[in-house]
Amino acid sequence: MGIPVSVLGKLGLPGVDSLSTDQVYTKYFGDKKIETFERFHEAFLLLCNDFNAIMPGKHYKITAKPEDIKGFYEKWPKKTPGQEESEEQRKKRMDELAEFMKKHVEDFKTSSTAMMWVGATAPAAAVLLKKSGEKVPQVKKLRMDLVPNVVFVPTFTMLSLIAVRMLHVTRASRKTS
Repeated sequence: MGIPVSVLGKLGLPGVDSLSTDQVYTKYFGDKKIETFERFHEAFLLLCNDFNAIMPGKHYKITAKPEDIKGFYEKWPKKTPGQEESEEQRKKRMDELAEFMKKHVEDFKTSSTAMMWVGATAPAAAVLLKKSGEKVPQVKKLRMDLVPNVVFVPTFTMLSLIAVRMLHVTRASRKTS
């Protein structure tokens, strides 16, 4: 899956230098009693959410529909109740999970065009907002004239970029839900 080692260490997995997909499998699927689809679905979503929570800047989205996940669960080799999982069964389950994730989990890409436009126009808009704040009574109440341009312009630009990113993520999450 190409998961950086430092990221896996943040998931609380032991032995950061020798991490593998085997340890990820053990944490999310191996140690838990996954006997129903709901438990499997919960573990799968927890795995994806943890990756998104710890990855700085890089996020993943699940392209699989709930029916796809349910279909994968139904054909996924089941553990025999009351018996320890053999190494072959474990390897087979782990490989199938890795293949499913490679197929149905992909990088979340932001709209670089929107980010570029906002990054190029936000500084000018910040200066105009600050200048208009001197003349418009409603904006004058905010007392933006007390904040130096060296602080106001970069802050306004960063907040604008964050807002564009949030809008894009919100729109993308509505499409996948």
